[in-house]
Amino acid sequence: MIVLNYNGAGFLGRCLDSLQQQRLDRDWEIVVVDNGSSDGSAELARRRQGVRLVEAGRNLGFAGGNNLGLLEARGRYLVLLNNDAYPRPGFLRALYEAAEAEPRAAAVTTKLLYADRPGVVQNAGVLLLDDGAGVDRGTGQPDDGRFGQREEVFGFCGAGALLRREALVDAGTFDERFFMYYEDVDLSWRMRLRGWQVLFEPAAVADHGHATSSREWSEFFTFHVDRNRVLTLLKNARMGFLLRALTRAGRRAGAPEARHARHRAGRVHLRVLASLLWHLPGILASRLRVRSRRTVPDAVVEGSLYPRERWQSSG
Repeated sequence: MIVLNYNGAGFLGRCLDSLQQQRLDRDWEIVVVDNGSSDGSAELARRRQGVRLVEAGRNLGFAGGNNLGLLEARGRYLVLLNNDAYPRPGFLRALYEAAEAEPRAAAVTTKLLYADRPGVVQNAGVLLLDDGAGVDRGTGQPDDGRFGQREEVFGFCGAGALLRREALVDAGTFDERFFMYYEDVDLSWRMRLRGWQVLFEPAAVADHGHATSSREWSEFFTFHVDRNRVLTLLKNARMGFLLRALTRAGRRAGAPEARHARHRAGRVHLRVLASLLWHLPGILASRLRVRSRRTVPDAVVEGSLYPRERWQSSG
């Protein structure tokens, strides 16, 4: 069990309480990776009996911090949980049983509910839209049974998911260039290109304080989401889908209704462009490796594409 922490004094204790109440008929460990917190949350974890603290010494982001946890943790299965997510009883057992039932499941993703909106889904897996965006499946919809079946989805949400060590050895871990956001979409895509599956397990439920580490649609959030979406496409998508997705994104940005947002975000988008140019040689090298190692046709992965218009109308 890997809990990534950065200045989480306000919620880490509740997360650890929820984890330590889990019951599983086998050995499991809690590893807290601290990304250089300055609010005393690392000391809170250090004092907890049954918790192993790994100190990064600086903020490695979601990708680097969780990679450190994946390196330090033991076992065939590695469960990621945000420090602002509070698992309900049976969470770990449900993940374990789902992974045991499907040997080709590289990841089992959980049902995340908004902590401040009782009974409302925040994430039931990740969808890949037909314009190349990765989005929360089921976000904003009532938890009324419509997401009540174990089923295959495009990707897992890094805020709460089980990863199979064998699949990580095969497909790789998180890309630390991303820092945070879209690293789970990228890894899910790489896993699927290698022939692995991603499952959604509805019985593994956690209440999640969404976007507590970075305010949604802040400059930090917008920069990483916009940049990393393009990096993910450059790295994984076939050329036709890549060009179509970038064209559609450009049309949306140029639409009249986006004029106000475009004015506010102009500085961020210049930073995005500069960062993309900086990372382009390395990302293209990664693309060659990813594309050369795929074992399933792109059509298999793209078979799960979801129309943006349908997703927007369902929220």
